[in-house]
Amino acid sequence: MKKLLITLLLISPFSFADWDDVYYCQMTSFAGVSLEGEADNYTLEKFTFKLDKTKNAMVFGKDGFFDGFARLELKEGSSFPNIEIWRAGSEYTASYFVEGKFLFSSLAMTSTSMSADCDKF
Repeated sequence: MKKLLITLLLISPFSFADWDDVYYCQMTSFAGVSLEGEADNYTLEKFTFKLDKTKNAMVFGKDGFFDGFARLELKEGSSFPNIEIWRAGSEYTASYFVEGKFLFSSLAMTSTSMSADCDKF
């Protein structure tokens, strides 16, 4: 009986991701390369984001590197929030999220790459 109850809890809709979920993330790597080819490893940070259905985007909190990023819009056709898989980005950014693992890259005056582990609140 105990195994049945645990199985039912694990497959319940409450165990899956969905819109308006808030994620707490800890970077596992964070680096950049300048136009001159100089590489830098940056200080690892923590950050949060909300999966916002009305904006169809990842909306970031006011902390760390993502403070200047209001949001990253989810890409149609390759985003499935209910199973924690999505792509998001803009003209100069790209990100990929799969079951708590987050990758981000941006290309401007510096090429920036970052990975993070994320958990739902």
